[in-house]
Amino acid sequence: MYLPESVHVLDSLLNSLRNHKTDLLLQLEQIDLDIAAAERKKAKLCNSDAKLPPELLSYIFLLCQKDNSDFPIIAARVCTRWRDMAFSTRLLWTDIRITLGHVLDVQPALNKMETYISRSGPSALFAFRLRIQDELDFAPVLKVIAGHISRCAYLSVYVQGFTKFSLLFREYLGSLWAPHLGYLALHADFSDRAHNNTVCGPPLIFKAGAPSLKYLRLTSFASGFRPPISGSITTLHLDGVFMQSLTVLQYRGILAANRCLVNLSLQGLTIVPPSDTNSGALELPMLRSLRLRPDEDEPALNKALLNVLPLFCLESLILYGIDIGDLRSTEFPNVKDLSLHWCDFPVSDQMGHLILAFPSLVHLTLRHEFLPLYMALSVRGERIMWPKLRTLCVQHVDDSGVALLRLVQERSNMKCPLEFLCLPNESRRHWAASILCALDAQTNIVPAPDVLEEPWPPGADMDSVDDDNFWFG
Repeated sequence: MYLPESVHVLDSLLNSLRNHKTDLLLQLEQIDLDIAAAERKKAKLCNSDAKLPPELLSYIFLLCQKDNSDFPIIAARVCTRWRDMAFSTRLLWTDIRITLGHVLDVQPALNKMETYISRSGPSALFAFRLRIQDELDFAPVLKVIAGHISRCAYLSVYVQGFTKFSLLFREYLGSLWAPHLGYLALHADFSDRAHNNTVCGPPLIFKAGAPSLKYLRLTSFASGFRPPISGSITTLHLDGVFMQSLTVLQYRGILAANRCLVNLSLQGLTIVPPSDTNSGALELPMLRSLRLRPDEDEPALNKALLNVLPLFCLESLILYGIDIGDLRSTEFPNVKDLSLHWCDFPVSDQMGHLILAFPSLVHLTLRHEFLPLYMALSVRGERIMWPKLRTLCVQHVDDSGVALLRLVQERSNMKCPLEFLCLPNESRRHWAASILCALDAQTNIVPAPDVLEEPWPPGADMDSVDDDNFWFG
């Protein structure tokens, strides 16, 4: 530092340096105060849950886990109390979700599985969701699952691209007994086709049985595994991709083994034409809901699929890609909820067959508008078409709304009003204000839900049911 030779100048410099030192000391003191305030704020934030009862904090943790499956690990790193609470909340570690996209993901996944299983306690049941996104050997993961299968209540495996899928599952899960398994969903985009491609004979997995199994979904090439032995299945989804040359006898055998069925979903299932058409319907007294989507290569409705079922029991029916004219000789006397998606409607003079097939209809969902149906429901006469109809949901509206308004008005005049009209918001924005006002005066207009937001089976918790590819399979 340069120091001048003049005393007068040095006195001025000294005063300046002393003032600067004072300013720096004041700043340092303020910084110390700011640090203390920040530390108090941090302590307050970290201890803001101190007054919460342990039961309430544990419940909040479980709610957070629904949005982030890794929340238990995150919570354990926040503070001592959160770590202790996370470790003591056994249920927090019972939802195990693994995604494998690279070989380097396998060991971390195994570590995560062992951590979750050990912290869930020796007796808690756990849910396991596995997604394989590449040609990746996931045998070590299956080995861990097999070792703890007695505690597994929920198992969902979605495999893309691994051709040895069937061999691995038969090796690790083939002969097991799964006493608490209640939900089983298997999907494989590819297979080695090493197993028999028919559905007769014993099951290929869980041969010892799964007595608690209630929900079973086998899609794509996993459909060839055949349902495990269980007398308690209430929801069954079958994909016909690998059920080649399925006979009526085999089809009846699958359903007859599940007399507790309440919800049945059939996708792409084809049946060899039966030699005996008088076999009659099976006794499935609890069957209430049916979803049906034919094979895209054979879109004509295979009557053998329906002839086996007690159609008089059904209360809910979802049809996808079916020629409705094929139903003209079939009756669904107790169906109250009908959904039609990408279906071909019959010509106008055959519309009566469709209406007569569903005499008890209360709720109707249409993927697209069909004006001849509107006209048929608007006709006055001694016999009113679908007199119990109270809700109409149209998911895609191309019309100006005039036809719908006329339908609503006519149903009101016939003393059979539509109480609810479900319409997409984007379509209503283009309608004239007069149409909307007139409709609003006649009925309750509510937004039409997206088809993927509708739970299946009816009343199911969407958080607990994986996508089954029914809509985009």
